[in-house]
Amino acid sequence: MPKPHRTHPCPLRPGHPATIISASDAGNYIVTAQKKLYETAPRVHCLTNPVAMNDTANILLAVGGSAIMAECTAEAAEITAICHATLLNTGIPSDDKFAACILAGKRANELGHPVVLDPVGVGAGTYRQNNIRKLLLHVSPSLIRCNLEEALTLLSFAPDRDGSPGGAATRQIPHGGVESGMDADLDARADTAARLAGTYRTTVLLSGRADAVSDGSLTTLVTGGDARAARITGSGCMLSAICAALLPAAPNAYQAALYASVFWKQAAFTAGQKTDARAAGLGSFRMYLFDAATNPESMHSR
Repeated sequence: MPKPHRTHPCPLRPGHPATIISASDAGNYIVTAQKKLYETAPRVHCLTNPVAMNDTANILLAVGGSAIMAECTAEAAEITAICHATLLNTGIPSDDKFAACILAGKRANELGHPVVLDPVGVGAGTYRQNNIRKLLLHVSPSLIRCNLEEALTLLSFAPDRDGSPGGAATRQIPHGGVESGMDADLDARADTAARLAGTYRTTVLLSGRADAVSDGSLTTLVTGGDARAARITGSGCMLSAICAALLPAAPNAYQAALYASVFWKQAAFTAGQKTDARAAGLGSFRMYLFDAATNPESMHSR
């Protein structure tokens, strides 16, 4: 049976400064991540987006883990019990899927197994908002991996520290969130990640042009990568799966999120270099992204 894994998030400290690192200068993170993944060979229960199921399974195999995908409510909790981590990706939602996510997430919490929540497009409509709000009442995620717009929507669910619903920064939330077009300066991204982590007492990986990783106390911004990753369907879903694989192996959720962020950004950077060298397109970029994840040594070549 997998060993229990519990996180102990820190309380929110408003205004705590963020550290900035470049993925290209953090090769030790990549080496450590790959070593831990191969040592642990994590098995992840993936309740994930059907659009990205195949890529999610393949990226886990590429990095040294594996996936089991069971969304039937009759077995969701049972499958979670034999895995090291659980991924709750709410893309293409349905009543049955949300019911299975709650069953799997609650069982993972009971066993002390890590849970990753990827609240895909939570701001796109009231159905997603209502059901993800309900999910969060029943399940405590170890890590939330989301984009900026999704983070702002999640913040609107919970009262701010001053008691106002959602707080000033989340009172106007743009419609959408599946493929977020929002951007923000680095300070704003860091602040949003820290507030979300503090609000839900978890760790957050807020992905985008610069990833913001925070446990509510420590915050790191990770720069680098390649903008073409955002044009590959399921790139965020794959990052969430990598987070889930790293959680059982890393010292804590914050380190797992940092490893995942650096690993995926540098994989995208390497894929971009190879694509450009061959004057190729997005199909090749996707292939090289998998190649880099499978052979992290290639990420160090220039």
